[in-house]
Amino acid sequence: MLAVGDSTRLEIIFDTKQYRSRMEKRPRIQTNEGPPDKTVRIIATIVDRPDSTYPVIIKPYKLDLSQFGDDVRDQVKFTISNVSEEDLAVTLQSSKKDYFTVDLPKVVKAGQTAEGTLTLTDMGTKISFAKSFTFQLSDMTGSRFTVPVKRTMRTPGVQATPAKGYGDQGKH
Repeated sequence: MLAVGDSTRLEIIFDTKQYRSRMEKRPRIQTNEGPPDKTVRIIATIVDRPDSTYPVIIKPYKLDLSQFGDDVRDQVKFTISNVSEEDLAVTLQSSKKDYFTVDLPKVVKAGQTAEGTLTLTDMGTKISFAKSFTFQLSDMTGSRFTVPVKRTMRTPGVQATPAKGYGDQGKH
């Protein structure tokens, strides 16, 4: 419950499932503010082959920091390859700061590859989760790329605690 005039963040998960190419979803948000309900328009281009995106290619295109033993995996590196003919500034648009931090290159020069790093926070090292981060490029269309981040914990004698949100399969 929120007090009058207060605010909160709302996380909306768009699971691509079997979708391909351009998709549009309009989730409806109901409040006690009165009619009409609010809608949010989500437009996504789902790529069959993540190794053929434009103007950048992200490798790996999904980041997995799963832990299946006692050694803590708390960091993963990834690359952003600029396959266009212009230098592209990279700006982080959204991230799950409670779970991880993302270090992105400021610019990826035309035809070059730059490295980024995702580092788990203290909380992120202790739980299983499926989240993502999104960055935007300085190309003419302001292209945005969302990178999935997954962590599954299976250590001997330790019960993993899933985070609330994406991946709970209705356990709220």
